[in-house]
Amino acid sequence: MSAIDIHDLSVTFPDGTTGLADVNLSVRPEEFVVLIGPSGSGKTTLLRTIAGFVPASAGHVALGGEDVTRVPPDKRNIGMVFQQHAVWPHMTVAANVAYPLKMRGVDKRGRSDRVARALELVGLDGFAARRPDSLSGGQRQRVALARAIIADPTALLLDEALSALDEPLRDNLRRELVTLTRREGLTTVHVTHDRSEALSIADRVVVLDRGRVRQIAAPQDLVARPATAGVAAFIADAALLDATFDSAVTSGPLTWSPEEVDFVDEPSPALTLAVLPSAVEVLPADTPDALPAQIRSVLYDSRDWSVTLDAAGAVFRATVRGARPRVGDAASIRIRRPLAYPA
Repeated sequence: MSAIDIHDLSVTFPDGTTGLADVNLSVRPEEFVVLIGPSGSGKTTLLRTIAGFVPASAGHVALGGEDVTRVPPDKRNIGMVFQQHAVWPHMTVAANVAYPLKMRGVDKRGRSDRVARALELVGLDGFAARRPDSLSGGQRQRVALARAIIADPTALLLDEALSALDEPLRDNLRRELVTLTRREGLTTVHVTHDRSEALSIADRVVVLDRGRVRQIAAPQDLVARPATAGVAAFIADAALLDATFDSAVTSGPLTWSPEEVDFVDEPSPALTLAVLPSAVEVLPADTPDALPAQIRSVLYDSRDWSVTLDAAGAVFRATVRGARPRVGDAASIRIRRPLAYPA
């Protein structure tokens, strides 16, 4: 499979709205990259610009080393799966999957063999003669995936392709998708609004905000060390605090020595602190040298409790083990090694 290279890519819509601004991204051959960001961040715009559905205002898009910036979508040899599977109801499963080959002039026998293999790859062997209205939502999405990969695309693009499915079907198809792309060596770019999905399936995650790339990193690196305070809040549920730095770092009633703070960039007099849930220790009420807090919400998360707490005018996220805390209970917290960013 081929690499995707994006250089200084910008998109400005007719009404003057900025869709993308100076985006640079290289997706390696056979890599699975996930685009994520808040609503309106530009993730879908970037995917559709790679596909050719949104024209670039500036910059370049290359597939396999070939500049395709001005090449129409149907000439880019890209497989694409949308949130709504777009399976044609009047065609059989086989006819749906074979359609890209038919448009390329592949003969009927050649189409039949490749349809059979594509359906086997997505777990639908034996479904060729079925009509889409007899399939479940997950099966129809598999048909769309088979249609996207049957013509050996340069890259596979997924636009919220799993978001319309219910759990646990979504989780099962997510796992199958990762296995399929690895086995077939597909270069894949996937857009999702689901943070846990992005972190679980990506080789690298691209975080966008307001049309700009804020960070590109492996999932474990992204969670452990967000590049900006905004990324920390979006990806890791960090609480953000205004702070000052002189001989110590101070935010309201909280003070840390410089050695107790993780400076992500060069220290500056004005800081934004990002307090990750893992940095918040929840203690009994009235614990000495701890900050008074009150539990606002409690959710069960696997074997632990995910809690939010009000303290010092801010809302913190933390994890608690053992007995279930109660909403409204008094508590105390200590914050260890907040991340510090220049304000």
